[in-house]
Amino acid sequence: MNLELINAELVRIREALEARPFASGAPAAKPAAPRSDEVPMPTEIIEDAGSVQVHFGKNKGVALSTLGDRSVAWYAQEAEPRIGNNGKPFPPRPEDVLLRNAARTLIHQKRGTLPSAAVPTAPVANIDEGNVPF
Repeated sequence: MNLELINAELVRIREALEARPFASGAPAAKPAAPRSDEVPMPTEIIEDAGSVQVHFGKNKGVALSTLGDRSVAWYAQEAEPRIGNNGKPFPPRPEDVLLRNAARTLIHQKRGTLPSAAVPTAPVANIDEGNVPF
């Protein structure tokens, strides 16, 4: 009798699984990676954005300028917040914010979409134009 109940239950489970759209056992497709033109503007312009190093994962210690465009775009995206035991998100870590802003700055510098007042430039030497030896 128990075997009949188990068998009937298995049949109902299989029918329910077959009715689902992804019944083949294959996982649902992940959402497409965001395109680089959807990268938000940085909240803070980072002066030498290419020299900022990744502080985690397989690219730990690697400067952003040496990574490919897709990798830099990935670091520029807003990460899922980490949730504490109380259900509230932790504030972002300063190194995460720095990396995200550097990646965003680098992308927008390459695309030329940073506001002109925000584009970091090399400091100009203080030159006294009155005493130029010619």
